[in-house]
Amino acid sequence: MWKCLEQRAKRLVRHVLLAGLGFLPAIAAGATWLTDLPAAQATAKAQGKIVLVDFTGSDWCGWCMRLNKEVFSTAEFDAFASANLVLVEMDFPRHKDQSAALRMANATFYREFQITGFPTLIVLDGDGKQLGRLGYRPGGPQPFIEELTRISGKKAPAGKQPKSSELPPLPPFNAAPTAPPHRFNDVSLKGISSLNSNRLAVINNKSLSEGESALVKVGDAHVKVKCIEIREASVLVSVDGAEPRELRMRGGL
Repeated sequence: MWKCLEQRAKRLVRHVLLAGLGFLPAIAAGATWLTDLPAAQATAKAQGKIVLVDFTGSDWCGWCMRLNKEVFSTAEFDAFASANLVLVEMDFPRHKDQSAALRMANATFYREFQITGFPTLIVLDGDGKQLGRLGYRPGGPQPFIEELTRISGKKAPAGKQPKSSELPPLPPFNAAPTAPPHRFNDVSLKGISSLNSNRLAVINNKSLSEGESALVKVGDAHVKVKCIEIREASVLVSVDGAEPRELRMRGGL
């Protein structure tokens, strides 16, 4: 009896393994997303491609999930990416585990590229020069690829391409703004976000963590702002070395 049970167990294990292997081709066929931006830039330069950096909240951002489902998971995007792109994911999840090094690197690029919403996609050449940015676009892979082609100058896959008049309108919210940057007349708190264990305060056009300083644009000039403490709905800052003052979430100073 034990020999019979052992044989049945072996057959069951073999069945499970074979069933699991059946998923491998679908996974392998998809586009590969890297997490190391400098390495991606080196690869893009060597291969004559461009870099597409996706700033995303993969497990909580609804627009990010739609972009992944409607564009990144399609054969059309996969074909375009294979020929033209090196893909980088800068993920800011709320439930997935990430290494401390990856969280720190992603937060650094979040501040460097002045990201204000998800998803935001940055287009770079192999030398790291920013060619443009875009966000979620409705209509599936074709409108997204057309816009990416316009920004990068890369060739879209063969086939009928939609005319501009055929493209669906942009949604009310698009994380990659196309309007001119907002002009700030004073130092103000625009938001507070939590990137895993790292909290960031968005002050005018900059994202700062506690203890960090940066030049913040006010009017046509810049002032040096140091973020001293991030509270529940306000931050304590020092402007140009002056006495600390509190900036509140609503109503500015």
